[in-house]
Amino acid sequence: MKAVSSEHIIHCIQDIHVKELVKRLNWSVSIRWYYIAFSSLLIVLVYFLAQAHAISLHFEFLIIANLFLFCCNLLYQYQLRYSYDKCLSTFDLRSYLILQIITDYLALTLVVYTLGSIETPIILMIIPNTILATLFFTPRQSLIIAISGLLMVISPLILEYFQLIPVISIFNHSLNVSFESNLSFKTTILANPTLLSGYIFILFSCVIFCWYLLCSITTRLINNELELERSYQDMIRLDKEKTHATLRSTHELKAPLAAIKNYIYTMNAGYAGEINAKVLKIINRINKRCDYLLNNVTDIIKLGNLKSYVVLDARTDKEENNQFYPVNIEQYINEFVDKSKALSCEKNLTITIDKQLNQSSSNQTDSKYYIMANDENLQLIFTNLFTNAINYSHTNGIINIIICIKERGETENNNQHLICVSIKDHGIGIEQKQIDKVFEEHYRCNNAAQFYEGGTGLGLSIVKVCSQILNADIDIDSTLNEGTTFTICFKLISK
Repeated sequence: MKAVSSEHIIHCIQDIHVKELVKRLNWSVSIRWYYIAFSSLLIVLVYFLAQAHAISLHFEFLIIANLFLFCCNLLYQYQLRYSYDKCLSTFDLRSYLILQIITDYLALTLVVYTLGSIETPIILMIIPNTILATLFFTPRQSLIIAISGLLMVISPLILEYFQLIPVISIFNHSLNVSFESNLSFKTTILANPTLLSGYIFILFSCVIFCWYLLCSITTRLINNELELERSYQDMIRLDKEKTHATLRSTHELKAPLAAIKNYIYTMNAGYAGEINAKVLKIINRINKRCDYLLNNVTDIIKLGNLKSYVVLDARTDKEENNQFYPVNIEQYINEFVDKSKALSCEKNLTITIDKQLNQSSSNQTDSKYYIMANDENLQLIFTNLFTNAINYSHTNGIINIIICIKERGETENNNQHLICVSIKDHGIGIEQKQIDKVFEEHYRCNNAAQFYEGGTGLGLSIVKVCSQILNADIDIDSTLNEGTTFTICFKLISK
């Protein structure tokens, strides 16, 4: 198989993961803020140390470099603020990064010169930008960037050697130090061309070796990421094919089942003549089995369509989906319960609604709790959860519906509020070892299958997929023989 060049790999991976590269650029801007804050503090500390230990430092150069970096970083942050909303190309991202690297090298050059060039290890600060270059550019381009940066950073040392600029040493108070009058490490290097050439050669070798290691690791990671991308696309394709095959099969089953139902209705209505009790009992059993199969087929079709939607919508922002609109969830639950109370009459169940909304949500007024959703998905979620609560409750039992506000502390915005709806029954419950499996397709707990025969094992799978579509979190808490609570949390929006 023909090998793929590193340049092609990086180009492909950037086209696929532009948003990831934007995150890396934002990360580099954030790191630069930390560096500016740390260097500002360091300048203050070194100033007092320099006074105490008679170290000569030109603090005005350090302050200029820090201010220059601060102003540049403000510009970068402004450029990247709306990057997520723009369709940035890899060329745009590379242009942003080149600008950042050049300004970093300029500031670093001034700092290196101020700190005596080879008298401190500050020159090694070119390595972070070498890492950034290997993440965004091809190996050849990143090598050119690394060498250019190194040439820029050591340029003060070369200019000092040719006496084109004053020699600065942090161990000497005079600005211009002659080679003969000072025997410090720096002046010894500058006075000997062989030592200076050896130092520059070792520095170049170290930087190129670091670049080679970083580039090798980056290329390998990109290869792995590209392979994962291909595998992901294959999984999507196979899942689509499987879903389509399932939908075709279920649609083919639906027609004969509907025909059988019609024949059963005809016989039950007496249009086919008089039927004795024994045959009528068999016909009713067939009718019951047909109902079960039709429900199963219907659920399979619903689940297949929903899963196709999730796969196709996996890389889009669900909050910007035009199919969603603001829904007053409190009002929706009230209306849903009113419409569904008839389902609970057969078992004489009591339905209660407990609203815990006033204490936690200071930014919501007039009891208007809106979420982004649509009626179809909400109907599937609450119909399945409510039906399960009825089917697996004991006669004369209670179903509690609790609406409350919670805060999602793990998000970047700690003030994000969630509205959670819990449906709690006091029925047969679920064993702890089986709780993790209840959302699997066609899975039914042993006690559930014995207690209620009509389940298809697909209701909770539909609930899970619908919650993914609505970007909602679903949780389950259950105790065997005591009951089950399903809680689904939606993100509140301001309307």
